[in-house]
Amino acid sequence: AFLEEGQTLRAAASGVPTRRERVLDGGAGIGRVAKHLLSRYFDTVDLLEGNQRLLDAATEFLGDRRGHLGELFCSALQDFVPAEAHYDCIWVQWVVIYLTDADFVTFLRRCVAGLRPGGMIFIKENVLEEGKQRRRSDLLKDEDDSSVTRSPRLMRHIFREAGLDIVLERRQEEWSDTMLPVLMFALVP
Repeated sequence: AFLEEGQTLRAAASGVPTRRERVLDGGAGIGRVAKHLLSRYFDTVDLLEGNQRLLDAATEFLGDRRGHLGELFCSALQDFVPAEAHYDCIWVQWVVIYLTDADFVTFLRRCVAGLRPGGMIFIKENVLEEGKQRRRSDLLKDEDDSSVTRSPRLMRHIFREAGLDIVLERRQEEWSDTMLPVLMFALVP
């Protein structure tokens, strides 16, 4: 189920010297990405999740991967400040849609400070279809869940504002045409 994410992780990390000791899973939920992906590449996985109930369920959900579990942080992304030079990787998936652009930039800048030398940030998120003439905006607001879906162009702009370079951009394959596309970005300061 996590084949594409693993391929993206390996492809982005090739040629970039990075340790594989500690990773932060941003928007971790119960730890699905931590269990099936991150714990296979990193010794320790810290979880960042805004819902304490989901964090409480993570230890049991991780099962035999529980030995990789590090710290659990119950915090919204926009409020979280990682320890300086603490992480080899920060993985954030399907949660930045709840941040304003300004909060997204601030969060990424804090993540940069939280990276060790050679560290990387990965963002996986639904995006607007690039090149669709009917869209006149780089942003689609969903009033029902207070989320925003950004265009790839706006995502790239936010990364630049945060002082990040894109080393790999990959579209999720085998994804329904009836759903918004998903892009994975590998970023370095």
